[in-house]
Amino acid sequence: MRIPHPLTTRILRRWVFGALSILAIAPVLYFTACSSGGDSGGGTPPPSTPPPSSGGSTANQFAYVIASGASEIQAFSLDNSGNLTKIGGSIATGVFPHHVDVDRAGRFVYVSNHDSSFVSGWRINSDGSLDPINPAIGSPVTTDVNPHSSVIDQTGNFLYVLSGTGASTLRAYTIDTTTGATRGMPTAITGQSFPVGTHGHNVTISPNNQFIYVAAQDSGEVFAFSRDTTTGMLTAQGSVNGLPTCDAVAVSPDNKFLYAAYTNAVEAFSIGANGALTRITPVSAFSTNNNGQGSGPHSMTIHPNGQTLYTANINANTVSVFRVDTNTGVLTEVPPPPATGAFPNYVLVHPNQLFLYTADAGPSALSRFAINSDGTLVAPATVISNTGLGSNGIGTTKF
Repeated sequence: MRIPHPLTTRILRRWVFGALSILAIAPVLYFTACSSGGDSGGGTPPPSTPPPSSGGSTANQFAYVIASGASEIQAFSLDNSGNLTKIGGSIATGVFPHHVDVDRAGRFVYVSNHDSSFVSGWRINSDGSLDPINPAIGSPVTTDVNPHSSVIDQTGNFLYVLSGTGASTLRAYTIDTTTGATRGMPTAITGQSFPVGTHGHNVTISPNNQFIYVAAQDSGEVFAFSRDTTTGMLTAQGSVNGLPTCDAVAVSPDNKFLYAAYTNAVEAFSIGANGALTRITPVSAFSTNNNGQGSGPHSMTIHPNGQTLYTANINANTVSVFRVDTNTGVLTEVPPPPATGAFPNYVLVHPNQLFLYTADAGPSALSRFAINSDGTLVAPATVISNTGLGSNGIGTTKF
């Protein structure tokens, strides 16, 4: 979802000065626009129920949080108890960073800057701090205009960038993985630029590394691509439509099903041998908005065990929890959806699979939930503050 930058800047300035009047109009803005709004939030006590055994609190991963209001990225160490500890200072990105993409091997971080003409790129140091791939401000590494999202393939050798607030494009890149000065720099693959509807919002890759999918928000479509895992090249495999305000796509861990979040529902598709999509039968759409509690699913993730799906509901300030039938793809909601901070823009599961985070733009914070053994969430959430003005995305390494 998108807000013109001047309006975004005005709203974020009001956050800084504490103008309460923005609260009255922010929900309206969020129904048609991306990553903005305001809420004073406040600290929430830790869960009363202890989280599952987490194996100690020693930092063993890194997390990277983007802040749309400050146009910055911040690095954190991440421990098995779900705690984040800041590493160094904030680093400038392009304008209005919208999505952060982290190499699972812990080598590179890429940020899609909604209101700039480039993707930013950094190398990850051994302590989790970031070094720019390009010394220019914001570390630009591509020339994509209004990039919205990107995804690195499972090998870390290829990057796919989704850009354009009107007619949108998906472009494929190779990543320089050598040890030289250009390490981490993407290079566009000749002939690998594809139209993908209007206002492409999210791109994802299947766990088996064979398929790429794009959610196009304004045209209400999902585009499917098969990929050559050696060369990184894509082949279009058609699209599905009828998904108004399609914001996010996610693939089940067994590569059998794709889920698309749109307006107030999640649609389920079976994945063919070539990656093409077919709606499951007899029912493929599953509401997130029972009693108004799940309006605007804006981001989505599936637990790595494949049994639970979560949506961050940007208009309702909640996380919807669905059980997944791994044989049929059918979703069953587990109500009620736990509350997040205002305007949860992104949702992600901790690498140890025991915690879930939402990046909440309103209070400029993260909400952290412990995940029960059945996939449900322990509420209330723990609020992690000081993650940057307009926190709207988080990515982690997955060693």
